[in-house]
Amino acid sequence: MITWILVFGWLGFAGIASSALAFVVTSLYERRWRAVGVAASLFMPMLGLFAALLLLDFAVRPWIVLGLLVVGGLAILLLTLPIGSAPWMQTRGEQERVDERDVVFHRFYRLKPGTPEFEAYYHDHPEKIKYDEEVRALPQLAHPGAKTYHQLASPFQAAIFDVLEEITREVDWKPDPIEELPVQASPEEFIRRVKGFARYLGADLVGTTKLNPAYVYSHIGRSPGKWGEPIVLNHSHAIAFGVEMSHTMVRHAPDSATTTETAFKYFEVAKIAMLVARYINLLGYEARAHVDANYRVMCGPIAVDAGLGELGRLGLLVTPQFGPRLRLSVVTTNLPLIQCKPIHFGVQHFCNSCKKCATSCPSGAVESGGKAVYNGVEKWQSDQERCYRFWRRQGSDCSICVKVCPYSHPCTLLHNLVRWVIRHNSLARRVALWGDDLLYGRRDKSRFDLPDWHAKQGCVETDPSL
Repeated sequence: MITWILVFGWLGFAGIASSALAFVVTSLYERRWRAVGVAASLFMPMLGLFAALLLLDFAVRPWIVLGLLVVGGLAILLLTLPIGSAPWMQTRGEQERVDERDVVFHRFYRLKPGTPEFEAYYHDHPEKIKYDEEVRALPQLAHPGAKTYHQLASPFQAAIFDVLEEITREVDWKPDPIEELPVQASPEEFIRRVKGFARYLGADLVGTTKLNPAYVYSHIGRSPGKWGEPIVLNHSHAIAFGVEMSHTMVRHAPDSATTTETAFKYFEVAKIAMLVARYINLLGYEARAHVDANYRVMCGPIAVDAGLGELGRLGLLVTPQFGPRLRLSVVTTNLPLIQCKPIHFGVQHFCNSCKKCATSCPSGAVESGGKAVYNGVEKWQSDQERCYRFWRRQGSDCSICVKVCPYSHPCTLLHNLVRWVIRHNSLARRVALWGDDLLYGRRDKSRFDLPDWHAKQGCVETDPSL
């Protein structure tokens, strides 16, 4: 029996050593130097003591080893068994449609001083004049005067957004069956084709749901069409698409490099939505793509209903695979589809304790307290006006909240293992949060060199004589 205890002791030692090595290698790959240092200072003494215990021969050695193995086994069980609650986000009342004209990120795209729309809006909303005028006095994103502006690097994001806005103006296509009548198939067959096509086009996540009318904007604000016109959208279903943002680019937040990644992934996910919508049109059914600069619906809550993830403290969709590190688009349609089920994997519980996005937000826009009921939903509500003001000063879409979210770690084997462990175990979530704070810091202060093509060196001096 003593021999077997020692054998299992050495197996335990090998497991700890291999896990430590894997974590150090992963952290070196990610260039997370703090994590490497903390791991080395923790694991090296632990492994040294364990090795000494196994090598030294004294009377109670086997029983100490056995005790450690039992404690370790119980700890693994406690952290992997489905223990504790994973509460859902609650709907507590009637939901009303949101007017796109009121959304802070949209007000500055269509409302131009001196236009009838400008005068009409601020006549009806005089309480917004002071804030909006202060923001209009700040530099535009990717323009001179912003903190991150660079004449060679900032145009990257501007180029992508300009082209995206140009090609997404017309997405209100009509059913155009290749044959005379719409194609007839089962909802299962339709969803198989649609999901397969979307994944082929590059979608990392795809989900379907019945369209909640509360998630359709009430009036046109930023999107093409007559400003202020009521939106009528009688589609029965919605398809949500998600595209992962590169962790390598997001880690540069709040630099403009992150906004370049944001713009590009909006471009990618818009391409997917438009092609899927056109495919459905050719089957003979109504379909409309809802993409950056041309929305009629709110993508986030639709993606929640479609089973892509949960709404987190930072006000964005948090997914099991990528956290909030993704961009969304939606297609609404009357194509009969199977409805995906919403998911919950502990985000409400985790976000309640974590608060890294709130403590790291430079504008104080992320709610640090408890939830409240907003438009019939119990959730954390970010201050979008504070957030957008910081965007204009910074010259980027910030994204610090996305970078610091523990769910945003890259999709390596070890990080995926942690995601799996915390999915159904409330104790594991608390341990994971403690470990994240210990290894990466309560406030992520890591700095990474920008990609060469996005670096701030090599600024071209403008010849005033030209």
